[in-house]
Amino acid sequence: MDVLACGLCGSDVEKIGLAAAGTVLGHEVVARTADGRRVALIHHVGCGTCPRCLSGHESTCERFPEPTIVPGGFAERVRSLGSVELPESVDDARGTYVEPLACVLRGAERVPRGRVLVVGNGFIGRLFGAVLERRGDTVFAVDRNPLRAGAAPDGSVDAVVLCAQGGGEVALEAVEPGGTVLLFADAGTLPVDGMYRRELTVVGSRSSTPAHMEEAVALLPTLDLPEPTVLPLEQFAEALASFRGGAVLKVVLVP
Repeated sequence: MDVLACGLCGSDVEKIGLAAAGTVLGHEVVARTADGRRVALIHHVGCGTCPRCLSGHESTCERFPEPTIVPGGFAERVRSLGSVELPESVDDARGTYVEPLACVLRGAERVPRGRVLVVGNGFIGRLFGAVLERRGDTVFAVDRNPLRAGAAPDGSVDAVVLCAQGGGEVALEAVEPGGTVLLFADAGTLPVDGMYRRELTVVGSRSSTPAHMEEAVALLPTLDLPEPTVLPLEQFAEALASFRGGAVLKVVLVP
């Protein structure tokens, strides 16, 4: 199928220089099928029948690492093992939001309702903020970049969503005793003694499921989200520099 657009994800950036030579990255993909349908591609999927999948931990399934988008979204054509159809109301660039939004929806299920702090208010942080506010939570957001920071909490919170690497200490300092911390990024070293004495619940979440992709397609048109910066694929180096420098919240590349 023909690639129409592919978003640049932080996990892609982390793999640059580490992935095997010849690896094609990109998994936030919108493509057109041979019969003319526009679809968002599903990135990794569990078997659906093992104990891990049945208990809601699909991303830990032994089958999950198998590639489902070949060779990768930063290409002109791909093969895919799964997709969800996009409505006409969602353009190609915003259609790349379906995959990360699906990941956020799955993670948000593990966040208790109430006062929630998002640590790291980049693109993923904005997705979490939009989803949590829509369900009725009071959402705060902090970021190393003062231009991205939202309203900081005036006291402790019921839950923290960690979307920035190394922000674990900030998360633990902000949450109420008995509260919850969702790790959506590498927190770094966490002080286990404080977690134990304050009886915190620390949970992790990564990736999505086909069901969450369908949910994301339905929800996406209703959310107020940042507009992407769209660049041609041949300007990948410029897109990467903009992402790394924090100049833009979201970069989408088109063939």
